[in-house]
Amino acid sequence: MTDAITPLPNLWHVYNLRESPYFQATLGGEPDRYPLSLFVGRRAEAKRLLETIGSSGSSRQAVAGAPGVGKTTLVQSVKSDALRAGYWATDRLVSFYPEDTTDAVLGRLLSGLYEAILTARPTAAGNPAMEAAQQLVRVSRLESGGASLTMLGVGGGFSRGMSVVTPAGAMLLDGPRIVRDLLALAKSGGARGVVLHLNNLENLSERHAKHAAEILRSLRDTVLLQEGLHLVLAGTTDAVTTVIGTHPQVRHVFSTPIALEPMAIRDVQSLLQARCHHLAVNGRKTAVPPVAPRAVAELYPLFRGDLRALFKVLEEGAMLLMGVLGKPGLSIPFSELEPALRARYAAVVGHIDSRRQRQLRAWALKNPAAVHTQKSLVQLWKVSQPAVSGAVAALEQDGFVVALTRRGADPTRYALSGVSRLVFG
Repeated sequence: MTDAITPLPNLWHVYNLRESPYFQATLGGEPDRYPLSLFVGRRAEAKRLLETIGSSGSSRQAVAGAPGVGKTTLVQSVKSDALRAGYWATDRLVSFYPEDTTDAVLGRLLSGLYEAILTARPTAAGNPAMEAAQQLVRVSRLESGGASLTMLGVGGGFSRGMSVVTPAGAMLLDGPRIVRDLLALAKSGGARGVVLHLNNLENLSERHAKHAAEILRSLRDTVLLQEGLHLVLAGTTDAVTTVIGTHPQVRHVFSTPIALEPMAIRDVQSLLQARCHHLAVNGRKTAVPPVAPRAVAELYPLFRGDLRALFKVLEEGAMLLMGVLGKPGLSIPFSELEPALRARYAAVVGHIDSRRQRQLRAWALKNPAAVHTQKSLVQLWKVSQPAVSGAVAALEQDGFVVALTRRGADPTRYALSGVSRLVFG
């Protein structure tokens, strides 16, 4: 006889919620759990992206903005709208990585095309162009820097996990031709085109962004300009500017990037309201927002539009207080939330190097909202330039400082993160 399973308590249930409405997952990644119907705002930007796709045989666009501002979700939503308009697409993101090669990026583009076609037309798997793509890369990850590919094991005579080594240079030699054949196959199958999403640029340093620019330049004529292919690239403003703007050959074939500003607070509130409604355990009852809308409005400016960071803080604050407040099921007010968050993150700051703590405190005492360059921090902290560079890198890595979008050739500017301002502000 086995012991009966005792379910663990779900604190979100006191708000009539299945789970946290402050999740940080990208919409559309798990369609049933986080559907794209929860997308709110950005209508003008989405309209522009869709109009550009619909007005040309091929297109190359970019979405730029600060981390967490909603770039990826916007492009995912645009792909969903494009699907309804007769284009083919896939949920998969074609990523850039710091040490990428042209072969690797081309392999992921080819995999994205393959998956988009297979999703729309499963019977196309036996087509010669699909088999050629399968033999070259399959729908899989291109292993580090070479032509050794791990196959997913779906048809084609390959077993799961089998490693296939293609001849050196085969990807660059045959890849563009196979891309062209796959696009022709999509068109013959009724597609108006294929939309692919290039992502992950906010994880690239300036040096790696310049390397990505070289890769795009090398793929421009053979891949990027092929009829029927529509690319939307997303990343931080600095990375997008570098990747697209370094070489005129690339800049001239991309539309002017769409710059995403932080969402208006009313849109943030609407977004959270939609999430609460979607996550209601009992659809006949109202789902209560765990954190009061006014508290959200008080915190939002501290995070400079970074919804991902804001939602993480809201989730942690709610988890801290849901089980201890005297009136469960009522929205947590700012007067309760702010001191709880300050105490939590003060404890986190207390674990970092004492020099870094003193530097954060000096910054906050001077002006917690101030924006600094490394040069001005030399004066504030009374240390050398190399010491400032190391301190800023460490504090940024730990999430206590954020780098702001650069203005042309001006030096990088830094600000205290929302967490730091909660602790020291």
